[in-house]
Amino acid sequence: MASAQATGRPLTDFEQVLLGLVASQPRSGYGLRKLFTESPASVYQPSPGALYPALRRLADRGLLRAETTVSSGRRAQRLYSVTSAGRAANLDWLRQPIDPATVTISRGLYMMRFALMEDQLTPDEVVAFLTDLANALTNFIAATEAYRAAGVETSRRHPALALEHGITVARASLQWALSAREAIAEPRAAG
Repeated sequence: MASAQATGRPLTDFEQVLLGLVASQPRSGYGLRKLFTESPASVYQPSPGALYPALRRLADRGLLRAETTVSSGRRAQRLYSVTSAGRAANLDWLRQPIDPATVTISRGLYMMRFALMEDQLTPDEVVAFLTDLANALTNFIAATEAYRAAGVETSRRHPALALEHGITVARASLQWALSAREAIAEPRAAG
């Protein structure tokens, strides 16, 4: 079967997240909505008007399979599971390289990808992802500090403070990436 990219438009970030969540375990639309409202994944909290059409689009593309289930006393639900084409598309998404140009604006999406990598990618692949993330953050910090050192926008207080915020957040993300990489690499070194 053709990849998700070859069968039409690329999947949206939200569709990729849905595919990854269903790849980790079969879920109903209601279960996904509950996950989005009760967890840090709420950054992707969709309206029912966005969630169910996205699930249908993924099923129409052959990436998800829907099975109608009925539990005692409840109305019928559709339980979504990933197809082999869906699993391949999810793995392709998880393995995409870090785009240095989006390392700060797509931080939440990179964290969602990282969270969905467990049990999907090898520890070596996860370490490589974290290394690429750390390298992109290091380059962003260096470029932003050079911009600040050049005196651009530092004569005005608000832009200078906003620039400082960006550097501080990127440094914190870099520290996290380095410590996460170490934590993932430790079991490999012990084994």
